[in-house]
This record gives sequence, structure tokens and C-alpha cells, in this order.
Amino acid sequence: MGKDHSNKEISSVIEFALEQGWRFQKSKGHVFGRLFCPANRRGACIISVYSTPRVPHNHAEYIRKEVNNCEH
Repeated sequence: MGKDHSNKEISSVIEFALEQGWRFQKSKGHVFGRLFCPANRRGACIISVYSTPRVPHNHAEYIRKEVNNCEH
């Protein structure tokens, strides 16, 4: 799923999240998709993955940090 993203670093971080049990839902427009944490309940973590972030490396690092710091 993450391999559809045009940036390989963001694509790999999506794959990393999926390996951690997160779920990915693809979107349309500026938001490429959303990552949902494994808790799957109200108040669970949701991360937006942008199609064309200003600095792709920083966006990928942000996603990885959020996945690692999720309390669920």
C-alpha cells in the first residue's frame, strides 16, 4: 500500500507502520491517506500522510516518531 506513494522514504515509513499493526486508508487530494493505530477505538491515534509535503524527509520522520510514540 505504501508503495503507491511517489516518495520512497514516505512509502517505507507507511510500510513500517503497517508492520507495527497500523491500518492505512487511502484518500484523495492533498492528503494521500491516513494511518490508524491498532487500538481501533475512540481517541486512538490517527496520522495524516500528505501527498506532497514541503520537506518529504521531515514528514517521514514525523510519521515514524508518531508511530513509535503511540500509547496504544
